[in-house]
Amino acid sequence: MPKLIQYRTLASLYSGPFGDGSPWPAAGMGYVFVTENRHLIVVDGGHGADAEPFLDLLTEAAGETPVVDLWMVTHPHGDHYGALREIATREDLRGRVSVRELWWYFPPEFRDGKGKAPCEGDNRHLREVCAALDAVEHMPRMGETATVDGLTLEMLFVPTDCGEIHNPNSLSLIFTVKSWAKTALITGDAFADTLGYCAERYGEALKCDILQLPHHGLCDTGLPAFYRLAGAETLLIPLSEAGDRCMRSGIYGEATAANLVAEELAATVHRAFEGTVAVEL
Repeated sequence: MPKLIQYRTLASLYSGPFGDGSPWPAAGMGYVFVTENRHLIVVDGGHGADAEPFLDLLTEAAGETPVVDLWMVTHPHGDHYGALREIATREDLRGRVSVRELWWYFPPEFRDGKGKAPCEGDNRHLREVCAALDAVEHMPRMGETATVDGLTLEMLFVPTDCGEIHNPNSLSLIFTVKSWAKTALITGDAFADTLGYCAERYGEALKCDILQLPHHGLCDTGLPAFYRLAGAETLLIPLSEAGDRCMRSGIYGEATAANLVAEELAATVHRAFEGTVAVEL
């Protein structure tokens, strides 16, 4: 039976100040799709500090030196691709994994709220990763599909037009991974703008069994209409302990209610800080 593993990032264990202006480590995110024959599709991986424990997880999932057919990087933030970059940089880690293809889409024309073009450096970093790991680099397109040992990945959102996007989180790739039985929907750190685009474009076709809640379950990205269309029975939240406490504290008032819609619709909710968990796909 295929499965989807939510990795407990090290930063998800953070339980300090949150929501009061204090700096906090972004919780990171890492997922592994494992086929019946132990082929792997990987999503992100967490901070640089997660490199070794994430590799341990991949090795356990593969049962031998892991071969990753597709490694997806959702968007240009270090808490999502830092582990991958660390693996590629360190000789002692590179030999522990083989990566066939690396998929990402960081538009170089993107400008953040300060007018800067951060994707230029991030694209350079990932091309260095590809060179170090001898992986094929690929820029996915809207609607593109790929099949790995019975699992089919389909791109629902690629930021090919980023003219109205000013936050790197909104560059997040949004895609599904389907087995013969279930559908998982991955959203990265998507904000309400791109979630709304998907809700309008796909409507009821967003229905899924497993949903990764966007942006670590923080209330600045929730969109009830999207969650109702997805209607997932299993919710995966790459969230820190401190973030979860803050989201339930009432500090953000009605904004928190959006993500609670997704939780109310789900029969099962797995938060990253509670531990690495595998669900059937």
